[in-house]
Amino acid sequence: MNEALKKTILQHAAHFTTIRRRIHANPELGFAEFNTAKLVADELEQMGLSPIKHIAGTGVTALIDSGVPGKIVALRAEMDALPIDEQTYEQTSDAEERNKPRDDQTDEQINERKELPYRSTIKGRMHACGHDGHTATLHAVAKTLFEHRTQFCGKVKLIFQPAEEACQLDARAMIEAGVLDNPTVDAIFAYHNHPGFQAGMVLNRFRAALSGNTNVLITIVGKGGHAATPEHNIDPILAGAAIAQTFPVINQQLSSADDPVVMRITEFNSGVSRNVVPDIARLAGTIRTASLAQRERAKQRIHTMAQGIAHAHGASAKIEFIDYVPPTVNTEQETALVFTTARRLFGENNVQIKLHPARASEDFAFYLEKIPGCYFFVGNGVDSPSCHSSAYDFNDKILPVAAELLCHVAMDYLASV
Repeated sequence: MNEALKKTILQHAAHFTTIRRRIHANPELGFAEFNTAKLVADELEQMGLSPIKHIAGTGVTALIDSGVPGKIVALRAEMDALPIDEQTYEQTSDAEERNKPRDDQTDEQINERKELPYRSTIKGRMHACGHDGHTATLHAVAKTLFEHRTQFCGKVKLIFQPAEEACQLDARAMIEAGVLDNPTVDAIFAYHNHPGFQAGMVLNRFRAALSGNTNVLITIVGKGGHAATPEHNIDPILAGAAIAQTFPVINQQLSSADDPVVMRITEFNSGVSRNVVPDIARLAGTIRTASLAQRERAKQRIHTMAQGIAHAHGASAKIEFIDYVPPTVNTEQETALVFTTARRLFGENNVQIKLHPARASEDFAFYLEKIPGCYFFVGNGVDSPSCHSSAYDFNDKILPVAAELLCHVAMDYLASV
């Protein structure tokens, strides 16, 4: 354990908490993080770094050079917010569940709750996933590693990425813009806060940390007509309903503890009149898998099933798949390093093996397709509302924990043979 690093982090923790809350109060959506990117770059410049701006639009990077030859390690944080109307409130003195009204509260008591002082100032936008906290954490890491750069060899590349939420494709845009080059990065690490676990608890897992995300679009073509004469029609709604009902069945058939699948139809659109059977029904949904092989099995099963059901109804079906993000698959050596470092810093009892991949997806997967690395988690609090909830807020208490772990992970990687 490096007490000098920890001292620096704690010394500046209040400042980076203020940065986090400034970003929280002024959320910007993907591809439009102009003010956030400026704040990021300004902070880095004040530290003495020379950030590179406008990467893939609003991305920012900076390089911490120890002055001694060695490997290059990258650390990444996201900057974008979500299109959600924030409903966060200060915690009460009697430890009510965080940000949630109790069932026994009156309307008057609920209305008296105080909004967070740094609550979003823009209606319909909020940092509901903790990217404000991740960005502030990486600032703390930058400050600490820059001040202690004589304690390691090689270089640390800081990556502040836009638009992780928007299309889950801006990591790819950052890569295409050369963020892993000049100098060439050898490995990359990142973390995400994890509601539902003790604040500061480190969770990590070998292989898939998060699921991949594939969208499915099914267009069923039948034969429309008067609703009073079904014998003359081929109803695409009936075929679509039958197809939708098979998704949970296929989900159960394919899933295993080591290779889970989540498949859901989330859209069903057809018809414009109550007395007309439509010609077409359109279904759309999501497929989440922890491996590419499982993704292909799911796609094949859906295709065969949808075609068969449509044919049985006398209709036809067009099935399309859009692979947005592959599974986020950690590499073995880098994952083991995170486990070892976390246990050394915080003790065995504060580090857990994450048993299953998260069902959410992350475009960090694109970095891991190019170079080794690890994506891990830090608990945001047992009572923390879930990410993407209007009641969510990043827990500032975990910022120093995550910063210390990222600092040591970077230094331990650079020290490894």
